[in-house]
Amino acid sequence: MIDTIQYRFMKKLLTITQNTFVQGGILFTVSNFVIGGLNYLFNLLAGRALGPEGYGEIVALFSYGIIFSIPIGVLGTLLIQKIGDADDAVSYTIQLQKWVTLKLKKWWFILVLILFITPLVPSLTNLSPFVGYILPFMLILSLISVFYNAAMQGLHLFMWYSIIGVIATVIKLSGAVFTFFGLGNLELIVIFILLSGFIQLSISHFVMKKRLSKHVKKEPILTKRIMELLFDRQLWYTAGVTGVLTLLNNIDVIYVKLRFSAEDAGLFGAWSLFAKILLYVIGPLLGLSYIFFSNKKQSSRHQVVFITSLIFLAIFGFAANIGYGFFGRFMIESLFGSKYISVLPFIEWASLFGAGYILMMFMMNYFLAKKSKASLVPAVLFPIYLGALFVYPKGIGDVMLVDTLFAFGCVAVFLLIFFWERFGHLLRLFRS
Repeated sequence: MIDTIQYRFMKKLLTITQNTFVQGGILFTVSNFVIGGLNYLFNLLAGRALGPEGYGEIVALFSYGIIFSIPIGVLGTLLIQKIGDADDAVSYTIQLQKWVTLKLKKWWFILVLILFITPLVPSLTNLSPFVGYILPFMLILSLISVFYNAAMQGLHLFMWYSIIGVIATVIKLSGAVFTFFGLGNLELIVIFILLSGFIQLSISHFVMKKRLSKHVKKEPILTKRIMELLFDRQLWYTAGVTGVLTLLNNIDVIYVKLRFSAEDAGLFGAWSLFAKILLYVIGPLLGLSYIFFSNKKQSSRHQVVFITSLIFLAIFGFAANIGYGFFGRFMIESLFGSKYISVLPFIEWASLFGAGYILMMFMMNYFLAKKSKASLVPAVLFPIYLGALFVYPKGIGDVMLVDTLFAFGCVAVFLLIFFWERFGHLLRLFRS
């Protein structure tokens, strides 16, 4: 009897592990850890090699690139959803590729316009000329790459997507490694960043071309207009949630870059990285939480898991705060070097902001999985954050305080909504 149960269990386990989506999901998660680790190594080496002033240029470049790419990221998310919903994903992807190609040919002048404003970028962004001139090319690469990135994820080509992501990150890291060992400078790092994007696009194009060429059937071009896409409710809902999170992750860096000195920008970038280390550790669990809360079969356990997870995350944040307080100097000097010791008075704020941001993301995932409008709390409160950011700060420490207060403000509102809903539910049961 026991042998029969063990056989069935092993057979079931083998079936699950052989599932393409499960295998791809595991590989996708592992590669995200690897890419995240390589990105942190990139930041540490670039920060040590360039000092606060040069590192501030790199951090600001990425922040500008990410913010200007928000529409591209939202479009990519929508394309993934559309491909995933299609009855024949490969056929739909071929139609989508033709549609994207047709639109790029029709709207080619937008790419030219991006290049045309290149000379104005340094003065508008406070970036150095060379770094500023690279930004438009990064945006063009992102725009062209959006289809390939979405298609590989929508078709569950997780292995290729992961491998290409790791290759691109290693190329980017190479520029920081060369500079760390005295074989380059800021310009070399930026060139390798651009090179990594170009190689990622080239490999993605080759993989998708090989994949789609096996589909012999000729597919028509989609007739969907750009305006129809813009009126897609799902597009704007996705934009509201993901767009605000992206802004929160980067608008403070750009604000510091524009208002304060280059050295302050580098110091703030280091502080921000220390805060996001916590997100790197907990990030995969946040993704799993969204999947769990989206599963209606587990709805009876959602509230218990929600409250238990909140307690765990609060304890994790408290422990991180103590650790940053005791080992802050050691962490700064070991990771970034003595040039960044001015971050020490604010190091505990980094753990507080990181913990608050994680709690905010966790609760947002909960309400988003429930398809509740409450997930838009950060979007609704964002104008208050933006106003406080531009009015209050007199130094980078004030920016850190505004960041932290906003994160915990969103957490407080999420908690009020959650417990109000529970109270309302209990009240209805009592009345019935």
